[in-house]
Amino acid sequence: MKTKLKRLVIVGGGINGWFTAGYMKNKHPWLDIKIIESDNIPTIGVGESVVPQVNDLLQTMGLEERDWMSYTNSVYKLGNKFVGWSTPGKRHHVTDHWNAPKEDVQYYSFSFALPEKHLTRSFYGQLNTDDYFTNSKGEAGVDDKWNDYWLQLVRDGRKNVNELSEDMHEQHYLMKGNKAPFDMEDNCLVGDWQAYTYHLDANRFPEIIRDKVALPKGVQHIIGDVKEIIKDDEGYVTKLLMEDGTEHEGDLFIDCSGFHKVLVDGMNNEWHDYDFIHTQDAVVGPLKYKDIYSEFRPYTQTYAQDEGWNFVISLYNRMGSGYIFDRTEISPEDAMEKFKKYWEGYEFIKPPKHISWKAGRMVTPWNKNVLSIGMSHSFIEPMEGNALYITQWGIQILDRLVKRASDEDKIISRGSVHAYNKSMNTLEDHTANFIAYHYTLTNREDTNFWKKQKEYGKKHNHKEAIWKEYRNPYNHIGNSLYPDYMWMNVASAMGHFDDSVELNTKKELLDKADIMFEYCRKLSEAQGELAPHAYDWHRKFLFNGKTHSEVLEESLKK
Repeated sequence: MKTKLKRLVIVGGGINGWFTAGYMKNKHPWLDIKIIESDNIPTIGVGESVVPQVNDLLQTMGLEERDWMSYTNSVYKLGNKFVGWSTPGKRHHVTDHWNAPKEDVQYYSFSFALPEKHLTRSFYGQLNTDDYFTNSKGEAGVDDKWNDYWLQLVRDGRKNVNELSEDMHEQHYLMKGNKAPFDMEDNCLVGDWQAYTYHLDANRFPEIIRDKVALPKGVQHIIGDVKEIIKDDEGYVTKLLMEDGTEHEGDLFIDCSGFHKVLVDGMNNEWHDYDFIHTQDAVVGPLKYKDIYSEFRPYTQTYAQDEGWNFVISLYNRMGSGYIFDRTEISPEDAMEKFKKYWEGYEFIKPPKHISWKAGRMVTPWNKNVLSIGMSHSFIEPMEGNALYITQWGIQILDRLVKRASDEDKIISRGSVHAYNKSMNTLEDHTANFIAYHYTLTNREDTNFWKKQKEYGKKHNHKEAIWKEYRNPYNHIGNSLYPDYMWMNVASAMGHFDDSVELNTKKELLDKADIMFEYCRKLSEAQGELAPHAYDWHRKFLFNGKTHSEVLEESLKK
């Protein structure tokens, strides 16, 4: 940066643009913030799965969870259901996935690696943040994981490696029965710290941040298209010329224009390619429910296909779905036809559309006085709801750097910009590896797509790499988007737990561990029986008794 930050210009609306504008104006009311939004660039989104941390940012902006949820037709998400990721099979229609046998199914949820001390403590004792961040000695990180005890019980033949979710995820039976995480008296049935997350409408979500936070706090909203980017002799942007002849000057310019990359394309940024991510195309579309009680599901559905995978996301008023595919294995035209046949018998609310991207990231997302946030900076692929969190992480680092510079009455230094870029690149690379392992640890070889994924994983020792991540002290709650237990979940579910995996257990605690995991399982099973259906709960507490059809009709009118 060459000057002290007083004027911030954001190009692009949508989730990333309004998230950035609302958060920065809320935290730094003295900033002059403009957001330039084009009428000619539509928002991408059929339904968005996000990670639990997103609500932290919204609360900081003064948005209450259930207010923004009802406005955006959101529902509580309890985890993910994967079908067919390590077992071959032809699944041409959505019902083939819905009716898949147990051996084809893996559930993943939010169940943290707790210290082994919890094997000897009452489960009724309220957990606190130290339980997630420190080991039994109170030291940073969780190296004496109770997850190790479950794995040791598997090794000893006392637990089934295919039933990790039943034993360790309190949400398992709620997911399996399409149940809510609250009872009909509105008492929470699961842990109250990041035990659930959300499905939200990606088109409506930015509107509530715009209307409830950004505009009321003084963000200037400009509708128009950038015609020309004016730079000084050193390559710093000084102002933007618009198609209507107006000009907008600034100190820092943020590109939130997504794949259009309105600003960053002119900044000579080096691109880092994720060539091991083969799924770089999608066909997506919103659909109507047919049978609300069987199709309204409080988890993200992640269903393997011959050339990629299908996602299905339940919102209150509709479903969102997409086919993520490898275009070297199937053409976009054939993928579109396959997607339509997958949903044969269901009604699309809008015609499905094709989206294409290049998996990778900018090496310098912050270059001179242009910062790229969101898909203008990077995109991997949609799996595991990673995109919005990466945006959130970038905004929060920016916030800290702006606060420091303001407190010290200085410019944002080159060192700070370098630290920003390093942090974002580390997060992106870590996320890309986690996503890749879902493919490369497969046992499938029935199509060329899966065969090359498996070969790549073997060539690059991904089995050893994923267990190394499980033991990595960096990967604990608060440090990593995907903490330690999630790497273990994937490795175990994909059949890669064996005697070569190092565990850290005490023999005298194994019987207590067996009892504790059985207790967790029985408690989860009981909750699954007693909890209300997720649709009934959402209808009563979030949508004032309106049916999904009534809310859809209202949304279509808007």
